[in-house]
Amino acid sequence: MCEGLQRWHGFLLCRAARTVAGSVERDLSPLQVTMRQFDVLSVVAAEPGINQRAVGNQLRINRMTVVTLVDKLEGTGLMERRRGPDRRALELHLTEGGLRRLREAQEVLAGVHREFLGPLSAEESEALRALLVRLVVCGPAL
Repeated sequence: MCEGLQRWHGFLLCRAARTVAGSVERDLSPLQVTMRQFDVLSVVAAEPGINQRAVGNQLRINRMTVVTLVDKLEGTGLMERRRGPDRRALELHLTEGGLRRLREAQEVLAGVHREFLGPLSAEESEALRALLVRLVVCGPAL
C-alpha cells in the first residue's frame, strides 16, 4: 500500500471496511443472507415488534431499501410483518428460522472478525471497537 495513503484515516477506514465487507458477503453467501439483511435481522432481534421506519432510522437507510430488505426476508421465511396496536405501522418479528439463521450468521461474522483482527491483541481490538463506536455514534453526520 502506498505510504502516502497510509496517513489518511478515511482511506484506511474505507480500505478496512471493504476488506471486511467482502469477507462477510463471501462467507454469508452460503446462508443466503447479505450483510444488509444481517443488519435488519439484528435490529429486529434486538427489538421485536419494531416497525420498518425505526429500522431504517437505526441503520440510516431509506424507506424503500428497508421495504425491499424486509420483503426479501419475509419471502424467505426469516421475518414476518404483524399488525400491532398502531394499525398504521406493521411490527416486524423474526421467525424461528430467522432466529436460527441470525445465530448462524453471527458465527460467520465472528469468524471474519477473528481473522481480520488477528494481528491485534485483545486489548487493541477492543480499543479499536470503542474508537469506532465513538466515531460512528457520536461523530459528525457528514
